[in-house]
Amino acid sequence: MSILTVSGISKTFGGLNAVANVDLEVERGEMHGLIGANGAGKSTLLHLIYGRIRPEGGSILFKGTDVTLLPVTARARMGMGLVFQIISVFDGLSVDENLLLGALPKDSTRSDPVDQTEVEKVIDLVDLRAVRDRSAGKLGHGEKQRLEIGMVLLTRPALLLLDEPTSGMTAAESRRTAGLLQTLRSEGAIDAAIVVEHNIEFIRLVADRVTVMHRGSVLADGPIGEVQNDPAVQASFLGRLH
Repeated sequence: MSILTVSGISKTFGGLNAVANVDLEVERGEMHGLIGANGAGKSTLLHLIYGRIRPEGGSILFKGTDVTLLPVTARARMGMGLVFQIISVFDGLSVDENLLLGALPKDSTRSDPVDQTEVEKVIDLVDLRAVRDRSAGKLGHGEKQRLEIGMVLLTRPALLLLDEPTSGMTAAESRRTAGLLQTLRSEGAIDAAIVVEHNIEFIRLVADRVTVMHRGSVLADGPIGEVQNDPAVQASFLGRLH
């Protein structure tokens, strides 16, 4: 059963087609990768899905409801959560304090005060118990990313959207983040995820299916093993990475 259906979505900037008539289907339980060269439209599509950008055509259904024209706040309340490429934790606050802020009722599905038991579960999921009293500003890059994911998890997202989560990470940190995403799915912390990435090795570790974008359009869609052998995909993107 689909948790997200994007049909014919389009957006132009300055006369250029940033996203052009894109279709995308994400099933419950699926980890879906969005890949492509710089400027392919991946992040724009992600922000169209989340409502930070308004489309000029097409539709977006989330959990069976048309959210095409709904604001970010409404989509967050319905169960979308976005982890930005630029990490935005509060450096002067501890890990615990950041998590408590992330769990405050605001734009998400939460309407109840945070339960400390829930915070404890999330802090273990993102493996930050050992540094819970440390200020976020003193965390390593990978730890900060896991903290931000934890903050979003406490809003109880059904669909987790991640914009280049391994940007700036070492290979070891990227593998650890891949393991975290797999754990979130196996533990039922999220229903599905969409991951925008340039890191193909990371996508191979986490994605059940990938959509390859090229100049705002979908070039290919399918399992990574099939897509990476597509001559058009190799010519436009993957071939440069072998």
